[in-house]
Formats: sequence, C-alpha cells, structure tokens
Amino acid sequence: MQESSFATLSVAQVRQLQRFFLWVVGIVGAVAIVATVTALIWQTATVIALMILDWVLVIGVLQAWAQTRSGQVRVALTTAFVAIVGYGLIGAIVVPSVANLMAFAPIVAVVSMLPFLSGVMLRRLLIIAWIAVIVTLLLGTQIRLLPPIPDVLTVSFQVVGVLAVSAILLLQLWLFHERLFGVINQLRLVNEDLQRERAGLQERVAQRTADLERALAEVEHQMAEQARLLSENERQRELIRGLSMPVLPVSSETLVMPLVGELDEGRIALAQSTALQAIDQMHARHLVLDITGMPFVDTTVAGGLIRLVQAAHLLGARVTLVGVRPEVAQTMVALGIDLASVATAADLASALRREPITK
Repeated sequence: MQESSFATLSVAQVRQLQRFFLWVVGIVGAVAIVATVTALIWQTATVIALMILDWVLVIGVLQAWAQTRSGQVRVALTTAFVAIVGYGLIGAIVVPSVANLMAFAPIVAVVSMLPFLSGVMLRRLLIIAWIAVIVTLLLGTQIRLLPPIPDVLTVSFQVVGVLAVSAILLLQLWLFHERLFGVINQLRLVNEDLQRERAGLQERVAQRTADLERALAEVEHQMAEQARLLSENERQRELIRGLSMPVLPVSSETLVMPLVGELDEGRIALAQSTALQAIDQMHARHLVLDITGMPFVDTTVAGGLIRLVQAAHLLGARVTLVGVRPEVAQTMVALGIDLASVATAADLASALRREPITK
C-alpha cells in the first residue's frame, strides 16, 4: 500500500481513529474474556485455540492504536485490516461451525477503515474483502483440524459474535454520524465566512463605485471648467488682437489705425479685415496707417499694406502711410518694394493736416 492511497487525515480525524481502535479493543476484549471463561470451563483444544485467537486480535488492534498515536496512520490501518481479516480466516478453520459468522470479518475490516481510505485503495480492499469472504466460507466447509465444539457453545459463540459485529458496525455508524455533522458544521462556518466576505466585498465595491463616480464628476467638472477657460481665453485673445489693431476715428471721414509690433500673415489679414470693416461701417474717406511702432518691413508686410491700400481704394477711401523710420525706409528700398501708389507723411499731424477734419 502506498501512502498516497490513503486519505489525508486531519488531527481531529486521527483522534477519531484512535478512539475507534480503543472501542474495538474493548469490544474484542470482552469477546476474548468470554472465550477465556469458556476455555477454563470446557478446556478443549478448540475453545483454547479460539481464546488465543481472540487475544491475538486484541493485541493486533492495540498495536494499530499505538501506531496511530505515533503518527503511523498508514501502518495502523494496514495492521488493523490484516488482523481482522486474518482473524476471520483462522477462526473459520478453528471453529468451522461459525464460519458464516467469521465471513463477516473482512466486511467489518473494510467498514472500519471506510472513512480513512481514498477511492483507489477502497476499491482494492473491497475486492480483497470479497475474496476473503469466499475463502473464509470455503475454509470453514473443507478443513477440519480440531474437534467440533458442543452445539451449546456454537450458539453462544454465534450470539457473542453477532453482538460484537453489530457493536463495531454501530460504533462506526456513530463515528460516521459525528464526522458528518463535523463536516456540516465546518461547511456552515465556511459559508458564514463566505457570506461575510461577500457582504464586505459588496460594501467595498459600492465604496469604490461611489469613489469612481465622485472622481468622474470631478473630472467632468474640471473638463467643463477647462472648456470655459479655453472659451474665455479665446475670447480674450480675440479682444486683445482687436485692441492690438484699433481703428480710431478722428473725424466723421478720417480714421487712424496704428500698427504696433511685428506683423505676420495672420496679423496682416486681421489688419486688413479690421480696417475695411471700419471704413465700410463709418463710410470713411481717409485712412491713416501709422507704422511708427513696427520694427521692420519686409516683402510680406509691404505686400499686405499694398493690398490694404487697394482694397480701401475700392471702398472709396484714400490711405496715407505715416511713421516710416529711416531704417525701415532703407530696408524697403533695399528690397525693391514699390510704394509709389501709397501716399506717405512724416508724422500723424502732417497726414491729418492734408485733409480737413469734418466734425
């Protein structure tokens, strides 16, 4: 028998097995005492042999109990099985008249170890026990080594044997009932732990869900705030861009538009759009472009200024360019920019004096 063929026993099950062996020792010991008393009265070879056989079984079960206490569960179960099966086989030879009762010994052995065996080993022992039952019956009917015992002893031995077998089987049923209820209680405790764990898990899930909902609401609030800030920023940028290129009316027909800082294509387009809208809305006839605040003028800026002059001319307004500094003039000449079609003035006052200011 291999160690892996036996069920893994807990401490409680090992103690239960020890108690079972002690009860079996008590039951078999009582039978051995009855056999001893009978042997003292009749003193026949058959009765004496049966007495010795009973005490050998008591010693075998005691040995199994001692092996269980030392932690040798596998050896203890093997010892008990061999002792009980051997008792039935030899008992059928010693007292053939009770061979039918001795045939129950292998069954008692299997039932005794039923809770402590795995499926594979249990199947093997069932086969062995069935074969042992057949062999016990055959030995009881074929072999006559000792003289028969009186009928009165035969009946007595049968009654004692039935009582002993019944006691062992009932004891095993009681232990099985105790073990079953122990497993049920353990399952109930495990189920209660699972229920508590489930309730705690649901609470944690609800808490995490609430935290996620709060975090999501906060993120949505932040996104809405960012969208509002971006919209406000864009509005302020448009306002700043509009203020960076103001169109100032100095009369009902004259507008002044100062250009400050560097101009790129985007600012040039904005300057054109702003100036033309102001001319159209105020029906202006004269637009003064002040480029005093511009650090330099390149071909892109000059081209944009020329397009602005041409577009203003189509709307019926004249354009005067003022504030051309010497370095800007040199740059424009060096680049070959032709501003012959654009009127110029030295400063804003000179440009305004050329046109009468209509109040």
